[in-house]
Amino acid sequence: MNRDRLFRLRRLIAVASIGMSSSFAFAQSKVTYDDHVVPILRNHCFTCHNSERKRSDLDVSTYIGITAGGSSGEALAAGDAAGSLLFKLMNHDEEPKMPPKGPKIPDAELSVIKKWIDGGILENTGSKAVVSKKPKLDLAIKAGPGRPDGPPPMPNGDLLLEPVVTTDKPGAITALAASPWAPLVAVAGQRQVILYNADTLEIEGILPFPEGFPYVLKFSRSGRLLLAAGGVGAKLGKAVLFDITTGKRITEVGDEYDAVLAADISSDQSMIALGGTNKLIRVYATADGELLHTIKKHTDWVTALAFSPDSVLLATGDRSGGAHVWEAHSGNPFYDLKAHTASVNDIAWRGDSNVVATAGEDAQIMLWEMNNGNRVRNWGAHGGGTQSVKFAHDGRLVSAGRDKLVKLWDANGGQQRAFDAFPDLALHAAISHDHTRVIGADWSGQVRIWLAADGKLQGTLAANPPVLAQRLEADGKRQVEAKSQHEKLAAAHAAAVEAAARMTA
Repeated sequence: MNRDRLFRLRRLIAVASIGMSSSFAFAQSKVTYDDHVVPILRNHCFTCHNSERKRSDLDVSTYIGITAGGSSGEALAAGDAAGSLLFKLMNHDEEPKMPPKGPKIPDAELSVIKKWIDGGILENTGSKAVVSKKPKLDLAIKAGPGRPDGPPPMPNGDLLLEPVVTTDKPGAITALAASPWAPLVAVAGQRQVILYNADTLEIEGILPFPEGFPYVLKFSRSGRLLLAAGGVGAKLGKAVLFDITTGKRITEVGDEYDAVLAADISSDQSMIALGGTNKLIRVYATADGELLHTIKKHTDWVTALAFSPDSVLLATGDRSGGAHVWEAHSGNPFYDLKAHTASVNDIAWRGDSNVVATAGEDAQIMLWEMNNGNRVRNWGAHGGGTQSVKFAHDGRLVSAGRDKLVKLWDANGGQQRAFDAFPDLALHAAISHDHTRVIGADWSGQVRIWLAADGKLQGTLAANPPVLAQRLEADGKRQVEAKSQHEKLAAAHAAAVEAAARMTA
C-alpha cells in the first residue's frame, strides 16, 4: 500500500491496461474478432494481456478473455463503443491513454474496433451479435472536486408542500444534510424528507419516503441528486435517489430485510453503496440497479460509509470500531484503519480525497491520509461520543456529539467555536455551501442554524412541520401583524416629520 498505488488507482479507476498502434486496411461491412480485431491486438496487446501474463487480469488473446474483462470490470459494452472502456482508452478519451508511451492508434484501426463493438462484438462470421447492455438510466458524470457548471440546483417550485405525516411531537432527527453548492438543507422526518431554504428558512419542498424512516441523507457531489436511505427495522431497507429540482424519484436500489444504516452515492453517480445490520456492504450500479459486488469483512453492523470525492475509494466503519478503505470499483481491500475502540458513527472525506475523517463513540475524531493509510491527527471532540463529522469546502470540520454540542474545527482539529447546547444529545452536524452557517440536530427533534462567524442563532427548522393550511394561516397572521406594525411605524414617522417641520419653522 503506497503512494504509487493510490496514484495508479486515481488515474485508472476501472481501467485495464491496453496498448495498441498499427495500420490496418478495413473495407468489410461485418467485423469479427477472429478476422479483423485479432491482428490489431496481436501486434500491440498480446505481450501484456495474454493467457500467461494478464495485466489487470485482462486476457485479450482469446474471445472469451476479452469479453470476460479484467479486475476493473467489463472492457466492452456490446453495441456501445463510446461507452466501452477498451475503446475509450484507445481513443484517448480517458486516462491512462494507450499505448502509454506511444502515439494514438491510427483512426483507420480505431474504426475497426468501433465497428466491431457497435456491431455486437461478433466472434466470427457465424456468430450472433451480443445484445446491448447499454444502461437503462445514465446518471454518470465526471468525478472530482470543484463546482459544477451552471447555477446551483434548487427546487423549481413544483415539489409537494403538504407534509406526508404530522405528529404531535417531533422525534429524534435521524438524518441531516446540506447541499454542497446551494442554500438547501435536507431534514429527515417520518416517511418524508423536508427541503429547507437555508437563507429564508422556508420549506422548498417535501419528498415522500414511504419506505419508513430515512436514516441517511446524502447530496450528490453535483448537488442535483439527494440519496435517502433507511426503512423499517427488521422488515425493509432501501435507498432512493431524488432529483431535488423536480422532486421526482429517479431510481432505487437494494432490497434489504432490515433498515439501511449507512449509504452513499459516488461522485460520478455510477454507484450506490449500502450497509446495515447484516454486516455487509453492497455496491450497486445506478444505471440498472445491478449488484456490482459485496464486501464481507466487517464483523458487526455497518454504521458509516462514504465514497471519496474522486470516486476511487470507499471508506466504511462498523459498530465494533472497525474501519476500512476499499477500491470503490472492485471492492478490493486498500487500507485497514485500526484505532477506534468503539463504534464508528460517521465518515467524511476532505475535498481533495487525500484525507478521510472518522468519528467514533470513543469521543475521537481521527484523520487518516491516503498515501499510506496512517493516522495523522486525532482529538477528543465530544465527551461521551462523537456522532457526526463533516468537512467544509475550505477544509474545516463540523461535528456533533453526546455532550449536546455542535462544534466547528479548523483543518488541524483546533476548536474554533462551540455553539449553544441542545436540550438532548446532538446527533448531526452540517455546514452550508458557503461556510457561513452551521446546522445541527438533536435527539429531541430540534434543528438549528447558527452563523458560523459569531455563533448567533439564525433560526430553527421543523422536522415535523404543520400542514399547509396551518402554515398559510400562520403566514396570514404574521402578515397582519407586520402590516399593523408598519402602520404604527409609518404614523410615528409622519409625526416625527411634522414635528421636525414645526421646529424648523
